[in-house]
Amino acid sequence: MCKDFGYAICWRALVLGGLSLSVLASAGCDSPIKTGGGVKLDGASPPDAVPGADVGLAPDAATPNWDSIDLLDADGGFDLTGGEIRRTGNEPSQSSNRHYMKSVRADYIASDWTYQITFHSPANAPDDIIFIGLGEAVPDSSFYNEPRNSVNFRIHQGATSFGNGWDVDVVAHDVGNLHWTYSNLGVGALPGAAGGTHTVQMSKSGAETTLEILDAGIVVTIPDLAVAAPFLYTGASRIFFGNASSAYSFDPPLLLLSP
Repeated sequence: MCKDFGYAICWRALVLGGLSLSVLASAGCDSPIKTGGGVKLDGASPPDAVPGADVGLAPDAATPNWDSIDLLDADGGFDLTGGEIRRTGNEPSQSSNRHYMKSVRADYIASDWTYQITFHSPANAPDDIIFIGLGEAVPDSSFYNEPRNSVNFRIHQGATSFGNGWDVDVVAHDVGNLHWTYSNLGVGALPGAAGGTHTVQMSKSGAETTLEILDAGIVVTIPDLAVAAPFLYTGASRIFFGNASSAYSFDPPLLLLSP
C-alpha cells in the first residue's frame, strides 16, 4: 500500500517522444511498481530489473547496459513536462522550499552501482542548489530543507548563485543546522549565470563512493561511507535528486548495477 508515504505515488510507463516515462497514480495505490514480480512501495526491494523494464527511462541502443530506476515523489513536489522532471510551483530566488525525487528502493547501500543523471540550468535562473546523492532524502526543516541523513552534491546555480561563485560541495548531513558528518566544500565550480547542461555520476564500490560532474572534471571520492555517513547503514539509502525552483529540469536517471 502507498499510504505509508503520505502522497506516495506509483509509476506507470508512458511513451513520450521515444522515452518511456511514467505517470502518477494518487495515494492509496496497491499494485506492484513493476509487473514482473517487482517492488511494492511498502515491501522489500529486490534488485532492479534488467534493461527493458517497463518503468522509468527505457534504455536504447546507445545505453545497452543501463537500467531505469523506479521513482517516488513522496510529497507531490514534481511534475513531468515534455519528458523532463521538474519541481512544481514558481519558487523565488534562494527559496528553501526544497523537495526530492527518490528511488522506491531504499537499500542501495547494500549493493554496488553507478548512477547517472543530467540536469539543465537555464540562463539567469533563480538562485538555487541542486542536490543529487544517496540517503533518506527527507527535507530537514532545521536546515533549510536540505536532505537529511544523506550524502550528496550541493551544486549552486542561478543568476548570482548565492554570491559564492557557483561553488560545488560534497557533504554528508544527518539532522540539524550545518550538521555535516562529512564536508568537502568548494571542490569546483560550474559555469556562471549562462547556465548549461551537466551530467552527474555517482558510483559505489564497497564502502567507497565517487561523485563526479562529468562535463566539468569535478571528482570527489569518499573512501569509507561507514565513517562519513554512518546513517546510511541504519536507515534508508535511496538514490535521489531535487531542488526548489521549477526553472531547472532533470532527465530521467539511469542505473548500472555491478555484477
